[in-house]
Amino acid sequence: PGRSTGVRMKRLLATAALASALAGCATSGPAPATSAPTTAKSPYESEILATVDRFLLAIGNHDDEALEEILITEGVSWIQTIKPGEEQPVRPYTNASMMEPDPDADPFIERYWDPTVTVRGGLAQVWAPYELRDNGEQVHCGIDAFDLVHLDGAWRVASILSTMEPESCAAMMPSSPAAMRPRDGWKE
Repeated sequence: PGRSTGVRMKRLLATAALASALAGCATSGPAPATSAPTTAKSPYESEILATVDRFLLAIGNHDDEALEEILITEGVSWIQTIKPGEEQPVRPYTNASMMEPDPDADPFIERYWDPTVTVRGGLAQVWAPYELRDNGEQVHCGIDAFDLVHLDGAWRVASILSTMEPESCAAMMPSSPAAMRPRDGWKE
């Protein structure tokens, strides 16, 4: 008897808490027409974007020392090539493989624009269209999604999700090259 009473009491309390929570969600009507949704910018947004800029400069310039400071080597990133009518499988690659020396590596430029930054605590994500150029020629465009974590007082790249879309550059490019970043520091 004592045990079933305890279970019934827990259920009753849970039901009461749920009813109270639902009542708090109820509204007396639609929101006034003058209210607009607001989005608060994170105070860390410029710091996060600067980290993405440093990462792209490090990877494009093959600067392993800078890359080591920014990239969490234990992570795994994912890439997919997309062409009209053909989506190749998503492929994983370890972040540590980005650190492997390549004597034949040629510097390249990868710039992004219109980033969407979301932050919660020590976690952040940057989603942005990008363009990759090699020897001055446009190779492909796509979407980069960077996952970042705040460790030891600095933002670091944990993983990257990236599409490579050679046929989509015309549709994706910004209206002005001034919108692209990072602007300076390329070795190409």
